Amino acid sequence: MGINKTKLLRPKTMTFQFVDSGTYGNVTEGGPPEDILKKEKITLYMEQPHPIELPAEPAPPPPQPLKLTQKERKRLRTQRRLATEKARQEMIRLGLLEPPKPKVKMSNLMKVLGSEATQNPTRLEMEIRSAAAQCEQAHVDRNIARKLTPTERREKKKPKFFDDNNNTLETIVSIYKVNDLSHLQTRFKVDVNAQKNRLSGCAVISEGISVVVVEGGGKSVKRYQKLMLKRINWAAAVKEENMHEEVDDDDENVKNKCVLVWQGSVTKPSFQRFLVHECSTENAARKVFYDAGVGHYWDLVVNFSRMCN
Repeated sequence: MGINKTKLLRPKTMTFQFVDSGTYGNVTEGGPPEDILKKEKITLYMEQPHPIELPAEPAPPPPQPLKLTQKERKRLRTQRRLATEKARQEMIRLGLLEPPKPKVKMSNLMKVLGSEATQNPTRLEMEIRSAAAQCEQAHVDRNIARKLTPTERREKKKPKFFDDNNNTLETIVSIYKVNDLSHLQTRFKVDVNAQKNRLSGCAVISEGISVVVVEGGGKSVKRYQKLMLKRINWAAAVKEENMHEEVDDDDENVKNKCVLVWQGSVTKPSFQRFLVHECSTENAARKVFYDAGVGHYWDLVVNFSRMCN
């Protein structure tokens, strides 16, 4: 049995525990006199010594096992299966195990049963078909028992479509600038897709400029970026609202578009969930970001707009 070298059990000085004088000098072979003993210390309970730290360094950890490649793991698995099958055949040969029944099918009926098949072929055919039906039904029952429920299937697909934010140390942030986000159908797409992709952030709609900020995992942010920059036709959405008006091609409303202003990573998200805010003034729009502690997002978009103009 190994000895733990990190801690060493050393008993306390028992002289101060049971003897008044503190020494054993006046103790004879017959035992110490009763008048110098602390009888209140003598009970039926056992006093355990306190562990103290060993001054030496602890032993180094044992060596880690060697990691095998996929090819080596497959070779070892094949060797284990061959050894198991060889041991089973040896036990059958010695009579310790019952040999398996021959697999009879309609194609090998005469080959397996031989003369027995010619005596009553109708009965044997019915038995073979019945056994095959039972085997197939057992296979179907096993598949039904292993079948996942709709909730379990959704949970299984989550790691494929979403990043596990608990295992990542950073959150991806994307800031988009939209000239006009007044179209209801487009605003619905921006809001619903952010919620379906489990993104937090906000969409701030103000006069002349709209800002969309999303935070989340890399996969979700990438899908949302395709929506904002490729899938949504921003100019067509504005044209639908202005069909009853005569709009020139040079009109600024027709040139509605979405631009990715900035994308980067932060240590933790600043928003709890995705919300849409309609602000009448620029100060109200700026306050939404300052309340979340990211007022520089709004300033970044405003400076970007000035540089583009």
